[in-house]
Amino acid sequence: MIRRTVTLLLCAMLAALWLLPAAATAEEAAKVVRVGWYETPFNHKDSFGRRTGYAYEYQRKIAAYTGWKYEYIEGNWSELLGMLKNGEIDLMSDISWTEERAEQMLYADIPMGEELYYLYISPYCNNIFIDNFASLNGKKVGVTSSSVQKDLFLRWAEIRGITVELQELECSEEESLAMLQKGKIDAYVTLDTYGDPELAIPLWKIGGSDFFFAVSKDRQDLLTELNNALNRIQEENKFYSEQLSAKYLRDSGTNRYLTTEELNWLNAHGPIRVGYQDHYLAFCAADPETGELTGALKDYLEFAAGTMENAYPQFEAICYPTATAALEALKNGEVDCMFPANLTDYDGEQAGIVMTPALMCTEMDAVVREADRKDFLRRVQTRVGVNKGNPNYEMFLVEHFPTWTPVTYDDTPTCLKAVAEKNIDCVIVSYYRYSDIAWQCDKLNLTTVYTGVDMDYSLAVREGNTTLYSILSRIISQVPEATVNAALTYYSSGSQKPGFFEYLLQNPVMTVLGAVCIALMAVVLVLLIRMAGKRQKKSPGKTIPRTE
Repeated sequence: MIRRTVTLLLCAMLAALWLLPAAATAEEAAKVVRVGWYETPFNHKDSFGRRTGYAYEYQRKIAAYTGWKYEYIEGNWSELLGMLKNGEIDLMSDISWTEERAEQMLYADIPMGEELYYLYISPYCNNIFIDNFASLNGKKVGVTSSSVQKDLFLRWAEIRGITVELQELECSEEESLAMLQKGKIDAYVTLDTYGDPELAIPLWKIGGSDFFFAVSKDRQDLLTELNNALNRIQEENKFYSEQLSAKYLRDSGTNRYLTTEELNWLNAHGPIRVGYQDHYLAFCAADPETGELTGALKDYLEFAAGTMENAYPQFEAICYPTATAALEALKNGEVDCMFPANLTDYDGEQAGIVMTPALMCTEMDAVVREADRKDFLRRVQTRVGVNKGNPNYEMFLVEHFPTWTPVTYDDTPTCLKAVAEKNIDCVIVSYYRYSDIAWQCDKLNLTTVYTGVDMDYSLAVREGNTTLYSILSRIISQVPEATVNAALTYYSSGSQKPGFFEYLLQNPVMTVLGAVCIALMAVVLVLLIRMAGKRQKKSPGKTIPRTE
């Protein structure tokens, strides 16, 4: 028995020793891929020396599916492209497709994304003008050697009848931009990610193209694994490239400049008149003391006025009692745009208006009875309260909850009371507006349930007002989401606290206790006054002794 046990232990040990090298070999089998590293928004290091960028993040995602280990080979883009052609590196990002290159390297099946190219000038340039293509004639235009933007620019210039002195550059983007600042070249063609008003001003978009990962011609094994990984990434998130583009590439300066047409419109028109809905904090309202705009829209417009590099648009806010009234004012030409608007494309077409990109986004909650909270979203038939004069919520219901039955009430407090009395099942409110009604919900034993849907709030503009639409779209693209969220959070933090009588209604126990305390204090005070009076009457006066 002992001998058998020892034998089994020895066998187990031998098996373990045999498996260990196999496991180690599996770890060591991870492919080392030599990847090109060039300093651009695709690959760069942050202030802490950490690698980051569009291509870097994408490559890390690929490694999650392939198990690759990367060896980073540094150089400028042109140098690395030559190294890829010669097999000195295995992988490189941001390569546009050309027939010539396709014979020298292997392209991935799925593009990394799409990039745009602009012609940039120095901030100090005074002889090239955005409204005069001919002003570029005879100028020195730099472009990265062997890049696709060279061919795009030449085609663009030919169409416009422009002749330039083209200089193909072999240096890095930073060195090229330095040449632009020093006047060694008059203009430079590169990605739209370099719009920095201190370094270069984007003047004209000259074209765009898809860009790809490419591998060395003799690494078919890597191409197979790369394509498999890219397909898996697409299955995981079909918007992955767009999200990376928004994160790393579209935060450029190209939208921070108004065109000549847009500048002329602003100068001729004056302040942009914005109609807004009253009593709609945290989004917008008229301040009860000053009558001026308050809420997140106020902060938004103040920030937006300073987002353009070559203009300072002014805004004039005009208050209306309801969103419907503001919409009518827009149609009548009293205002140039209105807020908040959330119409579908179809409803906008019927009304003769168009929606700008969203200024703000909000989670939409349903206010329900506490007892119904758990099972509310399972209801088949739901009666929902809707405020009179608010088409946004009506369209929201049609779009997302078409089977719900809307019931119109004068205002939100009346809707909430109807929910408590079981006349309707819920009221839809923005997450940022709940603080305004929280005290009433507590009093009526109501609570909120997230509907699972968010609502975008945009500016509505009349159809045909294309220049204004373009200006507003540029401005909106430059306002950070974090700035908007901070403003919404600020104005939703007790934006409308209950008044004294509302507080008493909200806290009946404290009200009764307070009343009792006041009554007791009054009784005690009366008793003290009476006691003091009696003591005064009983107190004997001093007698002066008589002298005989």
